[in-house]
Amino acid sequence: MGWLRYLIPKILLPTFTWPHQVLGSVDLASSIPPTPRLFPPSVRQAFGFFHNYLRSFSSYYCHWCGIPFDNQIAALPFGLVLKWSDGTRLEEVAATLIARSAGFPVPKIVSYGEHPDAPHAPVSILMTRIPGKDLGDPGLYEGMTDDERESIFAELQCILQIMRKWFYPWGKEQICSVLGTAVRSVRIPSHAVGPCESESEFNDHLFSSISSHSFETREKFEETVEIAARLRKMRHPIVFTHGDLKHHNIMVLDGHISGFLDWESAGWYPDYWEFTTPLRFGPRDFWWNELVWRLGGEKYATELESEKALVPLTVDSWAW
Repeated sequence: MGWLRYLIPKILLPTFTWPHQVLGSVDLASSIPPTPRLFPPSVRQAFGFFHNYLRSFSSYYCHWCGIPFDNQIAALPFGLVLKWSDGTRLEEVAATLIARSAGFPVPKIVSYGEHPDAPHAPVSILMTRIPGKDLGDPGLYEGMTDDERESIFAELQCILQIMRKWFYPWGKEQICSVLGTAVRSVRIPSHAVGPCESESEFNDHLFSSISSHSFETREKFEETVEIAARLRKMRHPIVFTHGDLKHHNIMVLDGHISGFLDWESAGWYPDYWEFTTPLRFGPRDFWWNELVWRLGGEKYATELESEKALVPLTVDSWAW
């Protein structure tokens, strides 16, 4: 890669990025931006045909640049990447467009394609590359100064607080995606549910796949079911949620958030969902779990206990 930097324009290198949308550079939306009008199917399929060739080109491009080829996040010149993975759907396109319109630091979508012949990965998204490193890179967060860590916390808190205040735009609240369709998450049985007209209906689906087969005793199984079932007795506001609040979805540059990625699970959920999703696994003193706890997770300790109990009860239905 060293010699390439001197012989070809920077715009052709896999490190090139366009100026990104910095948090605070535009006013943040106090209400959810309008649902975008998506391309018609014929246009999406035409872009899908083009994206298929772009991914093939990426394998040659990566070899030429001396970097690994990733067929799900395919590197391209001109500061672009092509996302084409199992979780990519039109709902992610719409959610990303909404987030960018709201002033959040997310990639700019150039085009999106549809692939009817690939039911497990039916949508691809061509978007700008975000500068910086993901917050989960080994040693990155630990190597930050206290001021940089507080900046990351404050910026992430600002984004979450803004979107959690948005009002549901379509009358009676439902648990659904930004397009009013099913929400998708690997932690949901069958990976999708909805739209649900109530939290009770949502819970019915979460508990629909309970199994005792991973428990050594019936007593332990029933004890775990009792803890998990407390969740069914609670009621929560429905708020806008990113749905995959993990450190690897946060890009940072110079001590600030440069990107908030992967909006494929975004939608309207019970308000605890944003925080219990990342907190269900890992030790309490893991730095990311501590940060999420401070962001709002501490308010949902009871829900988290039930969620952790639900994991071994339903693991077979949501694990890939």
